[in-house]
Amino acid sequence: MRYRKIEEWIPSDNLQLEDNALNTVKSDYNTLVIAGPGAGKTELLAQRASFLLETNSCIYPRKILAISFKRDAAYNLKNRVDKRCGEKLSKRFDSLTFDAFSKVILDQFYRGLPKGYKINYPYDVILDEKEILEIYKAIDIQFHNTHDRNKILEFHNSALLVNNDGKQKKMRVQVWQKLLESKSSKLSFKMIMRLSQLIIVSNPKIMDFLQETYSHIFLDEFQDTTFLQFEFLNSCFGNSNAIFTAVGDDKQRIMLWAGAKPDIFDTYIKNYKAKDLILEMNFRSAPRLVELQNHLISKLLNKSDLVKSSDKWNKEEGEAFVWVYDNQQKETEHLFKEVKRWIENEDITPRDICILVKQQLGVYAGEIIDFFNQNGIKARDENQLQDLLSDDLIVFVLNTITLLSDTKSLDEKTQAINFLINTSSVYEDDEIMKLENKFNKFIRQLINKDLDPKELVNEIIKFVSIDRIKANFPNYRNPKFLKDMLNKLSESLGKYKEESENVYEAVQKLLGKDSVPIMTIHKSKGLEYNSIIFVGLEDGAFWSFEKQPDEDKCAFFVALSRAKERVAFTYSKTRKDKWDNLRNQDFKKIRVIFDELQNSGLVEFKHIVD
Repeated sequence: MRYRKIEEWIPSDNLQLEDNALNTVKSDYNTLVIAGPGAGKTELLAQRASFLLETNSCIYPRKILAISFKRDAAYNLKNRVDKRCGEKLSKRFDSLTFDAFSKVILDQFYRGLPKGYKINYPYDVILDEKEILEIYKAIDIQFHNTHDRNKILEFHNSALLVNNDGKQKKMRVQVWQKLLESKSSKLSFKMIMRLSQLIIVSNPKIMDFLQETYSHIFLDEFQDTTFLQFEFLNSCFGNSNAIFTAVGDDKQRIMLWAGAKPDIFDTYIKNYKAKDLILEMNFRSAPRLVELQNHLISKLLNKSDLVKSSDKWNKEEGEAFVWVYDNQQKETEHLFKEVKRWIENEDITPRDICILVKQQLGVYAGEIIDFFNQNGIKARDENQLQDLLSDDLIVFVLNTITLLSDTKSLDEKTQAINFLINTSSVYEDDEIMKLENKFNKFIRQLINKDLDPKELVNEIIKFVSIDRIKANFPNYRNPKFLKDMLNKLSESLGKYKEESENVYEAVQKLLGKDSVPIMTIHKSKGLEYNSIIFVGLEDGAFWSFEKQPDEDKCAFFVALSRAKERVAFTYSKTRKDKWDNLRNQDFKKIRVIFDELQNSGLVEFKHIVD
């Protein structure tokens, strides 16, 4: 194909990028881009991928590896690059999470593990690390009872190889062997990453292969990178000539509790001799919300990297509230009235309104979900389905089922065909036409079959073929992982079908297209909504504020910054705990947040009594 000259390249859709964004897109050196909320970091990375691929600066056949913190962010970035570059070029763009990338390495090269660390494949993924803790307890109950849970797991997941010097190290070897030597090895995602790291450092040829494959590395949400992830990254590419583009924002650093490396920016700049660049624009939020964010950046977070709002807005747009209630019932009823008014009078879809909680979603939003659903507004907990619905294969299956009901649904049809083009590796017009005709015939045949959700999913997978799926999605080379994902999809579809007239309606409910999404702040990272309601701006929700004030302030800032036009924070004077006991609430610990909201002059405080 004909590549563009570097000097002739312009951003896709003639998008106007601010200077530092354009410099990053065209850079041939390592960068750290400080990108605040709404700065367009996904678009920045997509445009950089477009530049590298369209100018052949990422020289064929080498590839770009993009690593995101969340699966849905990886999926969204991949989709955007597909649209910017086209199917042929975007085949050289791999967008994964750290967990998915390390799993790809283990699944592909597990035979390269050294003696003592061999696994029985396919392995089981441990999602609840309590299983690991129980083994330590069985081997040495005194050690288990005298060490904090996180300390034990940190010890367990430290670097391999493990020697036998000392009682505790011998115990760790025992635990690892017990997990590895199961009929199907039992591995947590952190164990998978350590084993993948061991493969890399033990096999120079595999390391060379990896470094020859990827010439450019993108790192999204870089502020949340953990010690383990950074060590793994260094093992893979630390001594390579790969060019890194890291994007992050320390104002949104909310994963220290999960092991995020607090000095990651400074360490990266030093180790990789990276140049730091700051993006100044916030394209997401209305001007008054940007002004509120800047006030909190300065006064609450003690940072100086203030941002500007886009000129697409009227300067007076944007509104913020703190709503105070005597109890949860008042809170629930008032929120229902407000959301109903927004939907009916302001033409906002339920999907563009999001209710956030800091933690314990059932405690803070359980009654809201029930009340909304009982009174005509669909609402649901998004936390459990977010990863499932951002998987490429799962999205293809759902798009195909949608086409059974509406064969003219353009978006779903386009996405499904693009998926098939990718998995079939066809690019010529006549081959694409044959593939599309074959898919259309399959759809017509499927319409005439009366299949339950599981049978329907199996038929669609059979059409694509397991071999093609495994060839294009390395994480699915583990048959158990593929089976578990498809079972989860079938079960979710079956559940929604029970309350629907047909499977097509069940798909729409599974996708949540007419439901108000409710999730934790951590799950909301990278997302945006017209209106945000944060439930529980109270000491009870921020119970760890005194121990980790900076992280909790950042969490509050993340919640605020998801909103495009409106944000509301709720405070209830009484609230039930998880045991259904009614407890008085206060804001003494987090008074600084209330004070700065008031000091901004941009937030309306209102005691709701009706």
